[in-house]
Amino acid sequence: GMDFIEFFVYVTKEDAGTTAEKIARFYDFFFDATTSVVNDGESDIAIIAFGKIDDFGRAEQSMLFREVVVDNPQCHQAVHSDDLGTGHHIAIYVGNCDEDYKVAASNCLDGGLLWVNPQFEDKVLDVDSAMECKQFRFKNIVDIETGETLYVLEHEIRSISHPLFPGGNN
Repeated sequence: GMDFIEFFVYVTKEDAGTTAEKIARFYDFFFDATTSVVNDGESDIAIIAFGKIDDFGRAEQSMLFREVVVDNPQCHQAVHSDDLGTGHHIAIYVGNCDEDYKVAASNCLDGGLLWVNPQFEDKVLDVDSAMECKQFRFKNIVDIETGETLYVLEHEIRSISHPLFPGGNN
C-alpha cells in the first residue's frame, strides 16, 4: 500500500483552522486512531495514522486531510463516488484484535454512520453482521459534536481476521 494519501477539504475562511481538528477528533473518537493536526505554513492538516508506529512516531500509513480555503466550498466538492456508482473507497484494518473491531463497529452504529454501498454484496447495518462479514462501511466523516458532515469518503472498515488482511489471519 501507499505510505499516505492526501485529501483536500474545502472550507470557508470562517471554518479554516477548525475543520482539520474536527476530522482528527472523529477518527480518534470512533476508531481510537492516532491523530494529530499540524500547520505547514499554508494550512491545517489532520494526520490520521494507521498500522504500526515506529520509534520516530511515524505510522506505516497515514491519511492527510488538508484544509483549502475557498469562497464557495460546495462548488469544489467532488461528486460522491456512490453517486457515480464507481465503488471507489479506502479499506482500513482496525485494531489489534476482533474486540477492537467490534468496538469500532459499535461506535459507528451508535453514531449512525453505518452505510450500505449497493455496488457490493455486504449489507452490514448492525454489529452482529459486521462481525460475521468482518467488515462494514461508512461514508460520512462528521463533527462529533454537531453531526455535520465534514467530508464524504467511502470507508470499508475491516477486522484483522478479514481474509484479505495483509498481516495474515489470526
